[in-house]
Amino acid sequence: MKDVRGKVFLVTGGAMGMGKLVAERFARDGAKIVIWDVNAEALEKTAGEFRDRGFEVYTDVVDVSDRDRVYEAADKVKSEVGSVDILMNNAGIVRAAAFLQSDDNDNFNTLNINFISQMWTCKAFLPDMVARNDGHVIALASAAAITPTPYSADYAASKAAVKHFQDTLRWEMRIMGKSGVKFTTVCPSFVNTGMFAGGKPPILSPWVKPEVMADKIYQGYLKDTLTIYEPFIVKLTPIMNSLLVDRLKYLMARILRLNTALKDWKGH
Repeated sequence: MKDVRGKVFLVTGGAMGMGKLVAERFARDGAKIVIWDVNAEALEKTAGEFRDRGFEVYTDVVDVSDRDRVYEAADKVKSEVGSVDILMNNAGIVRAAAFLQSDDNDNFNTLNINFISQMWTCKAFLPDMVARNDGHVIALASAAAITPTPYSADYAASKAAVKHFQDTLRWEMRIMGKSGVKFTTVCPSFVNTGMFAGGKPPILSPWVKPEVMADKIYQGYLKDTLTIYEPFIVKLTPIMNSLLVDRLKYLMARILRLNTALKDWKGH
């Protein structure tokens, strides 16, 4: 098990939701916390709460889809806080609609924020981890990364890209002999943070409590877990994907109501 005392933990989109909850767990065990978020008001509120509890926290208003801003903010972190030991790529958005009725800007922003931004943060912080042969990247993907999810084609594509990006980086680190640089990819189904309001989780896949998911992520980091699947039915999905032909997978998705899970999405 790892000791996070004194480690620098940076989370994107960390002013609310899962990012905030996971940051809290690292902070309780003595990590220095850096929170990036585009929402300045929420960021200030969370920073105040953390400081009131005695946590060491640094914040910056960052739009992670802006490559230049990411690099600028990363340089500030390195000079004012130190090298980042744990990077959590958490920032993300959901816009659910049938693809042919979806908005072009929503498609673009979903890919940019959910996936492309992770390329910039990794470009910014991975080199120091490689130099030390020590570090960890946690990335929020989704169960949508491993199964077709109607009414969220762009979201599912962005999360599939995240998962494959993480897996490929891990192999590149092995090729370089940098086994100390670890990667954990998080693939949950519906987490009850408000992002999926209006959605109806498939049968056998109940809402996941954010606090439970945050605990799973923190434990996954401590144990160097490669991929975290939640809830239990999601753990079976990779196996079913390899065993079932497409028609059977589609039929199962209809029976479990996966095909309409996001049809009435409202979000926040």
